[in-house]
Amino acid sequence: MIGEVFDNVYTEAGSRLTHNVQTTLVPPGGATIVEFRAEAPGEFSFVDHAIFRATQKGALGTLRVAGEKVAAIFEGADGPMGH
Repeated sequence: MIGEVFDNVYTEAGSRLTHNVQTTLVPPGGATIVEFRAEAPGEFSFVDHAIFRATQKGALGTLRVAGEKVAAIFEGADGPMGH
């Protein structure tokens, strides 16, 4: 997921667990399990970091998350754009 930090990553979909991972390897013919919590609804993209495969071979996808908009995330006064 672009811009996401995964809460849990199970390397090669096994029992080896790491936490708070931003990018993980999915080997050819392999699998990886990631867990994270979306803080807001929306469409989130995920890509293969070999950009050629993402743009020319279709190694990309979209995860659609439903739910209530959380105004504090985007409109909070405590963030970097607050007054």
